[in-house]
Amino acid sequence: GERGSKQKIIQGEGGRFKVSPHLSSVYVMRSRLVLAIVFLETAVRIGAPTAPADLAAIQAFYVSTNGTRWREGFTWQNGIEGGLDPCDNLEYYKGLTCNGAGGDPNRQITQIWLSAMSLEGTLPPNFGDMTAMTQLYLTYNNISGTIPETICNISSLLFLELSQNKMTGTIPDCINKLQKLQKWDTRNNMLTGTIPASFGQLSELQSLYLSSNRLTGTVPAALFDAKRVEVLFLSYNELEGTVPRIFSRYKIKETASMQGLSWMDLRSNNLQGTYPDMMALLAAV
Repeated sequence: GERGSKQKIIQGEGGRFKVSPHLSSVYVMRSRLVLAIVFLETAVRIGAPTAPADLAAIQAFYVSTNGTRWREGFTWQNGIEGGLDPCDNLEYYKGLTCNGAGGDPNRQITQIWLSAMSLEGTLPPNFGDMTAMTQLYLTYNNISGTIPETICNISSLLFLELSQNKMTGTIPDCINKLQKLQKWDTRNNMLTGTIPASFGQLSELQSLYLSSNRLTGTVPAALFDAKRVEVLFLSYNELEGTVPRIFSRYKIKETASMQGLSWMDLRSNNLQGTYPDMMALLAAV
């Protein structure tokens, strides 16, 4: 301290500080304030805002889709290499949306918008660990591989858009778990196998786009059970058999406010027999 001052700070065992009796109370308060600020700053650095499962999933997604080669993906690369938390640094992770506010603990990823970004590679097995996601848009990329089974863990999902990619394999049978789903779009891929009848268990489903794949088998009559479906695209596949007769009971959507079917496309398959009478009505809508 200054010459002549009797105030003294002595360091004791374990790095703790002992304050001499002559130290003023003002100095003690200031010292405590500095220590508190340092503690809080350390706590913020240690407590990552993004939930651990979401953080692991988005990091795996970046690696498995060759993030360093994304179109305009340099901000993601800076964020990843800089160890920046995604939900607390969304300006680096463009296309992501998280719930909560900056600095909140355990924030979860709610939206991914990365269409036409030159993504390639595959979706990682833990992709479905982002369980709070509501919107997924990965259209017009070069993603290959299969749709991971864990996608069914995202029970909050409203919109799934994976069209215009190179995805293979089958559609997971567990999709009946996606009870909030309104739109499923996997057009223009290379999906194989049959159309899961469990689509019919989705009470909120409005649009089902499965055209331009390599799907086989028959058109499931159970699709009719999805009462809110307005758009049903199954064209350009390898479907066989006949159009289910129960489809003739579809209500036709004649006005914007009316619930019912407005578009069905079954062309370019190997279907036989006659179409239900309602198909003529659809042509007139």
